[in-house]
Amino acid sequence: MVRQTVFGFKLERTEEPLTAHGGLALVAEFNHGLGLCGLVDRYLPRPGSNRGYAPSVFVDRLILMLQAGAGVWRTYGS
Repeated sequence: MVRQTVFGFKLERTEEPLTAHGGLALVAEFNHGLGLCGLVDRYLPRPGSNRGYAPSVFVDRLILMLQAGAGVWRTYGS
């Protein structure tokens, strides 16, 4: 088993079918383990208002979306 830091579940080998997005949890764990959010927040500017999101939120979600196949939208675009 692998020790997690973000999610409250254990990773184990299984023969059961998984969804195509099952590996995104590993990508999120990897980003967290690298300390990516802290680096992004340190080097990118903070939002201009108190309602804005931290830069790390955008970067984290962008990485997960691209990993999930968000870059494929160009195939279906105009």
